[in-house]
Order: sequence, then C-alpha cells, then structure tokens
Amino acid sequence: MITFDSFPPVYWLLGYLLAGIVILSGHYKAVPTKAYIALSMLLLLVMRLPVIVFNRELNPDESQMLSHAITLFQDPIYWRSVDGTTIGPLDNYLLVIPKLFGFQIDYTSGRFMGLLCAGGSLLFLFFTLKNWFGTSLAKKIFPVPLIFLAFTQEVDFVHYSSEQLPVFLLSLCLWLLSCLGQHEKSKSANAYFIGFVAGTIPFAKLQAVPQAMVLVLAACWFCYEVYRERKDYRPFLALISGGLTFPVIVLLWTLAFHVFTDFIDFYLLGNAIYAEGKGFLSIPAQFAAIFRRTSDFQFFTLTLIIPMFLGLVNIFSPSKSKAQNYAIPLTILFSVLASIYAVTKSGNDFIHYFNFCIVPWTLLAAYGLSRLEKWSLIFPALLMVWFAGNDAYYFIKERKLNDFPSVGARDLWQSPVVKELKKYSKPGDYMAVWGWQCVYYVEAQLAQGTAENHTERSIFDLAMRQTYRDRYLTDIERTKPAVVLDAVGKNSFWVQNKKTQGIESYPELYQYLLKNYSLLGSFDDTRLYVRKDRL
Repeated sequence: MITFDSFPPVYWLLGYLLAGIVILSGHYKAVPTKAYIALSMLLLLVMRLPVIVFNRELNPDESQMLSHAITLFQDPIYWRSVDGTTIGPLDNYLLVIPKLFGFQIDYTSGRFMGLLCAGGSLLFLFFTLKNWFGTSLAKKIFPVPLIFLAFTQEVDFVHYSSEQLPVFLLSLCLWLLSCLGQHEKSKSANAYFIGFVAGTIPFAKLQAVPQAMVLVLAACWFCYEVYRERKDYRPFLALISGGLTFPVIVLLWTLAFHVFTDFIDFYLLGNAIYAEGKGFLSIPAQFAAIFRRTSDFQFFTLTLIIPMFLGLVNIFSPSKSKAQNYAIPLTILFSVLASIYAVTKSGNDFIHYFNFCIVPWTLLAAYGLSRLEKWSLIFPALLMVWFAGNDAYYFIKERKLNDFPSVGARDLWQSPVVKELKKYSKPGDYMAVWGWQCVYYVEAQLAQGTAENHTERSIFDLAMRQTYRDRYLTDIERTKPAVVLDAVGKNSFWVQNKKTQGIESYPELYQYLLKNYSLLGSFDDTRLYVRKDRL
C-alpha cells in the first residue's frame, strides 16, 4: 500500500509540474476541454493523496462523523441511533458508502469521500463558469481554486468536514441554475432539480441554507422571466415541487420511524440555540478574527482581490444599461454575502467554515476578470509562488514537504483504553463515551450507544441540557453498551474538569453505571466501565 514520508521531493516536483501544465493548458485553445478537466482532477488527486492515506484524526469533527457512520451501518435510523448536532444526516450517511463496498470506515475512507465532494464541487464550478462566462475565461480562473484545494496543507481544508457535501450540493445547484438560461427545452426539468438539490441542503448542514436560498431566489427570477415571456408557469411549479420533494420524504420518514420529535427538538431547536451568534453588527469582526487564523486562505483571497474588486465595480457600475440582465451578477453578489454570513453565524472561529467561500469568491473574480483577461496567467501563478515558497522554506528549515507522513500510520492506532476495552467487547456491540473523544469509537470500530457521541450539551448549562441528559440515559438503557468510557480529562475536547464535568456530574447516569457496570480503572486518564455480565 502506498505511503508517504515527510520528504517526498520527486513526488512534490511532479505535482508542481502538473500544476504548471494545467495553468498553461488553460491558455491554449488547442487543448480539449475534456483533457483540461482530466488534468485538473488528476492534480487534485495527486496532491491530496498523502493526506488521504494518513489514517489518523486531524480534527475532532472527523471522528464524530465517522463514529456516526459506523453506527448508521448497524442501525440506519437517524435521530434514533445518531444525532449529528450541527451536522446534517446526509454528511454522515455519505461516510457509510465505503462500508457498503467492503472498506473499513476510517479516516482514509472519510477523506476519500471528502475528496470526491471537493472534486465534484470544482467540476460544477467549472461548468458554471463555462455557462456564464465562456470556456476561455473559465479555464483561466479555474486553476486558482483548484491549486488552493490541491496544495493547501492547512488541516481545516483537507480533513473530511461537514462543509464538503453542502458545498458540493451548492455547486451542483449553481450549475443547474446556470443551465436554466441555456437550454430552451428542459427548463422545467432544470427547475425541478434545482429545487430538489436545494431541498437536500438543510439536511446536509443548516449553515448552508442562506446560500441555498440565494440560488432558489435566483431560480425563481429565471422562472418568472419564462412566465413573463411565454406565459409558461410550469418551470415555477417544477421548482416548488422539487424543493418540497426531499423535505416531504424526510418528514414521512421521521413519522414512520417515530423520530419526528427528535428531529424538531435536537436538529432544529437544539441547533438554533447553539447558533445564536452575536448579530449582524458583529459579522465583520467575527469574519476578520477567523480570517487571521488561516494564511493559505488569506493568500487565496489576496490572489483574487483585484478581479473580485473589479467584479464589484461591474455589478455597481452606473454606466450599465437598465435593460441589462442583473440576475447573474446579483446572484454572485448575494452568494458572496451569504457565504460570509454562513462563516460567522455560529460565532465560532472554525477555519473550515471558509469552504463555503471558495466558490462565491471565484465567481465574483470571474465576473471581474473580463477587464484584465490578458493578465489572467498572473493569478494562478501567484498562488503557485505562495505554496512553492512555503515548501521551499520548510525544505530548508526542516527538510519537510509533507505534513502528513503515513509511514506507520496507514492502519488505525489504538489508544490504551481501546486496547483494554477490546478484551471485553465484540463486533456488533455498542459503546458510550461521556465527554468529547469520538476517536475511541473509530479506533474500536464500535457503534455509539447514545445518539449524541459527545456530551458537551449534556454537560454545559445550556437551555436544553436536561433534555439531552434524559435522552442520553434513555439511549444507554435501550442499547446497553458493553463498555462506557468517561473521557473527561486531558484527552477530552472542550470538557476537561473531572470534578464538575465527569460522569458523576449526572447523578442518575452515575447511579445506573454503579448498578450495571464495574469500573476497571483509568487508562491514560480515561476511565473504563465494563458491563458486569462481560467480566
């Protein structure tokens, strides 16, 4: 199996050569579009392969979603077996797919699915650029987001994140929108699928809904234009029908499996409390605070700043004819604003939220590129210089090019507590973790015994804490996990105070454990409880 050490100079050089070929081929009409796309996707795969085969956690969200996928393969009823909190069900079901083909659910399979989403997002971005601005301009601006996603080694852009599937769906919706004005005979079909895809986005991530709403409103305008010109209302009805299709399916599904109340309480109300934010006035400061934490995205933005500015000038230029169609530029503008809102809404400073900005940034830059198309080679070249400079710096300083060496890291690691619990568990068992350390589920390859696999909402004094606690205990009584871990301490994310946040802080749960489980001890600061019949 392929592995990478921290210093693969030949591989890296080939990656840069391939990137150069992609950039230059975008400026030669003789290169077929299909060949250009194939080279672009090959570049993305080549440069992302090192992090894919690095089978270790890069972000707690990865373990959270992989744990959900392991559980859904065993019990596929979402909101009964799994509650992804801010993460929608589609993000987690996506990770089950490799298991259906016989692969283990782990960090490698998860990042491969993330790569498919990233590649798909880029493809639909290219097709949108082609429809709106022409093939020539599309090939010249497309290498900028491609190179960014291929060469960045910032963890938040390469781990499997809950933004990757929503961004893919948004890009698909955007491409369908761009086709709405292109094909005269299929407007109703296009409108239906725009609505359908947009209707799936709330079930991938609620945070992406504002951007989806922008695209739906744009589609409404296009449908209105069709009605005004032809008195044909079918595209508008198709759009509404498509938008209702998936939510109605989910509604019927939740009612059939008796999880409708859980859907309302934990996905809608619970996330509304979590994402209160600080209001519109705080958006600039919040955006700037996150922006300062990511040098690669800063340079990606700096690379596009001139064409983005010119794009804004084009949108607001007073010299434009009133008869001009403003639907496309306004869609781009409001997509940019909606992406900024999505990044800042929760009030958290997570860099991976910037995944929502990559496509809108590129669209705005493309809208302004027509003014300086003859200089378009500069923009991807600047980004290449940034990444090459970083690589040269670490090559000289540390003889390191690859941040994710996979030698000895192709197989899953097992923490001390996981090695111990393996003695008392078997495939098909459930386990539960109090605190926040979902990596234990992935290492043990055991399903979670509670819908919520990290318990900060049962620990912190939030409005729905008792509701979350009641469900946690009910789930444990239902699934009877073979082992229960109290991870609160040095290994836990966000919750480390054993005295105030440990499992004893929930007296009813602690009493249940004392009655049905035995404490085997603490392994690397994580306490292990084993069900008494397993001893």
